[in-house]
Amino acid sequence: MQDDSKNGIMKLMDFLKSLDLPSWLVKNVVTALGKGVYNVTFELTEIPVNHLKNHNEKIKLKGNIKRDLIKKASIEYSEIFDNNPEFAERALTNYGIKILEEQQNKEIIALKTLKYLDVNKSKAIESTGGEIGYDWLTSFWKLAETKTDDDIREILARILSQEIIKPNSLSLHTLQVLSILSSNIGQIFNKLCNLSIDDGEMAYFIHPNVFTFQRIGTIDEYGLSLNDLLKLDGAGLIRSTEAIKLNFGENRPEKIDFAGLKAEINFSGLQIDLIYFTQAGRELRNLMDLKPDFKYIDAIKNKLKDKIQIE
Repeated sequence: MQDDSKNGIMKLMDFLKSLDLPSWLVKNVVTALGKGVYNVTFELTEIPVNHLKNHNEKIKLKGNIKRDLIKKASIEYSEIFDNNPEFAERALTNYGIKILEEQQNKEIIALKTLKYLDVNKSKAIESTGGEIGYDWLTSFWKLAETKTDDDIREILARILSQEIIKPNSLSLHTLQVLSILSSNIGQIFNKLCNLSIDDGEMAYFIHPNVFTFQRIGTIDEYGLSLNDLLKLDGAGLIRSTEAIKLNFGENRPEKIDFAGLKAEINFSGLQIDLIYFTQAGRELRNLMDLKPDFKYIDAIKNKLKDKIQIE
C-alpha cells in the first residue's frame, strides 16, 4: 500500500509537470490530491517539484497505525462475528462497498479538478499563490467522498481547483452548505445565478415583478417559481424569498458582473427590490459558468432605462 501511494503521487507529479504549472501551484495540487486520493499529508516545504523525498517512513508509520487499530477492533468484535457469521459477512461486504464508493467519488472529483486546473492555467499563473489549508482539505474530502451526483461532483471540482489556485477563496461554512445541496437545488440555483449581479462585495437578484404592497412576486417567465426560491432560502443560498425594497439617493455608477457580462449601473434616484445571496450563495455563484438570460436582461434594461449599461 505504501508503494502504491508513493507511485500514485509520482505519476501525479509527472502529469503536473506536463501541464507546465508554477512550482507553488504544483505543491498545492499534490497537497490537495495527496490528501484526498492517497490519504498522504505533506508539509508544503517537503514537496519538491520533480521528485518525492523521505516519505516512505511517514507512509509506513501511517500504515502500521491503521493496522494496529484494525487489529484492536477485530479482537473487540470477534465474539459477535463468531456467533453470527452472516452478520459478519454483511458487515464486511457493506464496509467494503462503502470504502470503494468513497474512493471512486474522490478520484472522479480529483480528475475533474485537474481538468479545471488545465483550463484555468493562465488564471493560475497570474495568481499570487498561497498555502492551501489542511483543515479546509479535511472538510472538503469528507464531503467529497459522499457525493455520487455528477452535477455536485462538478461543483466540487470547480471549488477545489479554485482553492488550489487561490487559497481561502471558499469558506468552511460554504462547504457545510454544500453538504446538503442536491442536484435539483443546484439546478434551481444555477438558474437564479444566470439572473444575478455581483458588485464586488455582494451578489443579488433584481426582482422585476414584486406585487403591490408585498415583497414577493412571480418570476415564472424566467424558469423560477416562488417554491424554487423557498428551496434556495431553505438551503442557505439566498437570505430570504422576500425582496428588500431600497430607495437610493445619489450614487456613483458601479461596475458590476451581470450574469457573466460586464456592466455599469447607477442606482441614483431608483427604488428597486433586491433578493440578496448569502455568503455561501455568492461564493458558489462566482464559481459557475454563467449564461445570461437575455429576456430577463431586456426586462431589467427596460425597468432601469439609462441607469444601466451592458457591454
